[in-house]
Amino acid sequence: MLSLVAVSGAECVDALVVAGFTVRSRSDSATVLGQGVRVVVVPDVAMLTPDDLYALLRDAGIAYERLLDLLAETPTDVQRPAAARRPRAS
Repeated sequence: MLSLVAVSGAECVDALVVAGFTVRSRSDSATVLGQGVRVVVVPDVAMLTPDDLYALLRDAGIAYERLLDLLAETPTDVQRPAAARRPRAS
């Protein structure tokens, strides 16, 4: 078994959207995406387990290597919180 990158549910949803899936519904615990006859339910978790990630990729029909490419293509909006910014030296 390959060593997997840590992927959150939200990152997986973003990657699947880049792959052409559309969000069909959302709840507090999961997002349902679809593409044609394929339906994938992604749990809203901080990190997917390897078993969950493999099952999602199988259901989506996407190879792990393709997921890595999709993750690289997803837009990121990472900003450091104001409290974590270093003050400028005067």
